[in-house]
Amino acid sequence: MDRLELLAQIREILGKAGFYVSDAYAIRLPGFDIVARRDETLLIIKALTNIDAISEEGAKQLRTLSFLLKATPLLIGEKNGLNSLEDEVVYLRFGIQAVTLSTLRNTILDDVPVNIYAAPGGLYVNLNKEKIQRLRQEKNISLGEFARFVRVSRRTVRMYEEGMSARIDIASRIEELLSSSITSPINLLRHPILETDILPLYQQGRREQKDLQEEVFSLLHNVGYSIIPMERGPFDAVSKEKDKILLTCVQEYNQKLVKKAQVASSISKITEKHAVVFTDKDHTKKNVEGTPIIAKKELKKIRDPEDVFTLILERMLSE
Repeated sequence: MDRLELLAQIREILGKAGFYVSDAYAIRLPGFDIVARRDETLLIIKALTNIDAISEEGAKQLRTLSFLLKATPLLIGEKNGLNSLEDEVVYLRFGIQAVTLSTLRNTILDDVPVNIYAAPGGLYVNLNKEKIQRLRQEKNISLGEFARFVRVSRRTVRMYEEGMSARIDIASRIEELLSSSITSPINLLRHPILETDILPLYQQGRREQKDLQEEVFSLLHNVGYSIIPMERGPFDAVSKEKDKILLTCVQEYNQKLVKKAQVASSISKITEKHAVVFTDKDHTKKNVEGTPIIAKKELKKIRDPEDVFTLILERMLSE
C-alpha cells in the first residue's frame, strides 16, 4: 500500500483502540505523522513504507521530542530495504522500534504480546532470567546438562541466567528442556532513554545572520527558557522552563501562519502541552483554534518566563 493508505489505516486502528489522534492535514509533517494519546500513553508515530528511509538525525530528533514529551516513538512500515517486514517482530532503527501495521493492530487492539526482535545474526527473544534459573534448579538440571541439551557452552548458560537474549531456535530448545515458556514480551509502548543527558540546546549567537527564528529563540533564551530546536517537525522548537513545555512555532505573518497554527493546535491538544506561534508583525488575531499568536515586539517587553506563560494563557481565551 502507499504511504497515505498506511497512515489512514494507522489512524483507524488507533481510533478503534480508544486513542485520541491528531488531525489529518494535507501537508506532510516532517519528523513525524501522527500523535495519539490514550490515558497516560502518548505515541509519536512515523509512517514509512521502507523503514530504512529514516535518517540517523531524524531518528535522534524524534527520540529527543519523545523524551521531552514523555512519549513513545514508533515507526510503522512494510519493508526493510528490499525485504518485507515480518509480523510480530520488532525492528530497531537508530534506537526507535519499528513494526508492521498488523503488529500494531494485534498489540493495541487484541493485547497480543510481541516477543521477537530482529538484530544482526537473526531473530532473538528476551529471556526471563529469573524463571530460567528457578526452573533449572527445581528440575535439578546442572549447567552442563543444560548446555548439552541446548547446544551452547556452560558460560553461555550463565549469561542467559544473567539476562542475555537468545536466538529463537535456542529459546525453543530451552523451553523444550524446561517445559515452560521462558520469553519476556517486548514493551512497544516504552519511553525512550536518551544516550546522553545533554539535550541539543540552542546556543545564542551561533548563527551569522539574525533571522526571525534566531531573534525569537534569543529572546526566549534571555528570559530563562531552554530552547531545543526541532528542524524536522511542525513546530520549530520545544521551549522548556522548569516543568513547563512550550511547542514553539516561529512564522512570518503570512498565509502559512494559520496553517502552521492549526497543526500546532491539534498536536497541542493531544500532547497536553501548550503551543504558541511567534510572528514578526502586529496582528488582530489573538489565536488560531486556541493556539496563541504573539508578535516579536510583545516578546521583547517580557523579562520573566512566567510572563510568557501568562500571556499565552490570556491569548488562548481571547476571541
